[in-house]
Amino acid sequence: MAGDAGDPVPESGDEHVSVSVVVPVGRVDDELIQQLDALSKQSYAGSWEIVLSMNTSDDPERARLERVVAERDLPATLVVDSSDVRSASHARNVGARESSGVKLLFCDSDDIADTEWVEQLVAALEFYDAVGGFLDEELLAVPGQEHWRPPATPGALPTFLGHPFLVSANMGIKRTIFDAVGGFDTDLIRGEDIALSWDLLERGIEFGYCQSAVIYYRHRRGLGAMMRQHYLYGRGFSQILSRRGTPGESHGSRGLRALKPNGQAVDRKSIPYVLRRGSIATGRVIGLVEERLLRQSH
Repeated sequence: MAGDAGDPVPESGDEHVSVSVVVPVGRVDDELIQQLDALSKQSYAGSWEIVLSMNTSDDPERARLERVVAERDLPATLVVDSSDVRSASHARNVGARESSGVKLLFCDSDDIADTEWVEQLVAALEFYDAVGGFLDEELLAVPGQEHWRPPATPGALPTFLGHPFLVSANMGIKRTIFDAVGGFDTDLIRGEDIALSWDLLERGIEFGYCQSAVIYYRHRRGLGAMMRQHYLYGRGFSQILSRRGTPGESHGSRGLRALKPNGQAVDRKSIPYVLRRGSIATGRVIGLVEERLLRQSH
């Protein structure tokens, strides 16, 4: 296991709790309420808090969120304002900055945490500086979408171009390590969790996988929504590859190297699967052109 990037913050005392769960919040809906209900039932017995990073300036939404929190038996819960930049990455960074825990756990507002999620990720952080958990895609599955995409966590961390990465929807990291790499890159359209993971690899920081830390993962409904989402993924992939390349590269990937397919294995290639791949490829081409024009303008 790689060494810490700095001295750990004490895990006891009035100023700090052991664990902070950071959740970016774009709106207050039934899915967020389900996630908060799940977090209220966690088995973890240590000191922990929930930080809800409000990524909208809508006052009625904030008031509703505060009512929802007050109606539930949650651990210490802090609502922070991250509405100055509309971005889940920015919301996570603000939430992490305003939190008190020496260990940071990240999940999304539209998923559902298993009862032992906090406990399992915290236990795994005794062995790793950062860790990703299992994304269960069955409980909240949309009927008919079973073969639209490869598994999010295929019994291990997912990989992009052969390099593993943590997924921001289910990850834990020591605060010292998160601060050392500067948190999530808010300049990226998508793929900020890949960029953070690769920053860890570049620094020689080991991260692991915890199958027993389960988040029940909710995919977008409908073909159009999925295609738009993966088109944006493609643009984000091109940003990462053009600006920094894969781990071990001294500069960004250029030309056709930046368009190398990921080649994730699937058990069946359905028409939506092919369309998803096409959406990613289109996004990567557009993203590559955008990055080239950006370099030329400078």
